[in-house]
Amino acid sequence: MLGARIAALRRQKGWSQTELALKLKISASAVGMYEQGRREPSADTIVALARVFGVSTDYLLTGHAASAHDLEAANQALQSSLSSAQAILSNRPDPPFSKEELATLFAALLLDS
Repeated sequence: MLGARIAALRRQKGWSQTELALKLKISASAVGMYEQGRREPSADTIVALARVFGVSTDYLLTGHAASAHDLEAANQALQSSLSSAQAILSNRPDPPFSKEELATLFAALLLDS
């Protein structure tokens, strides 16, 4: 089913397998094998597919988008982390980071991991 979703999303974008492969920095034959179910993409490739298609990894893997409850839980966890970091950094002699700066920092850390 993952392969069928990849193919459907690619067609919705109007992309060839070669165009998708270029965006993912993989071979067109790998895209073809994913779509045919002859090969499974790595976790990194699934994340990259989700990004280029503008969907969640949940949708790619299950066919269902993340629920509002899942998104709210993730938002609450991020807000809690931001508040904790803000409290720790407020003890610095320099002015603490703003919430926007902390959010940017966390996003950069998450993307690098």
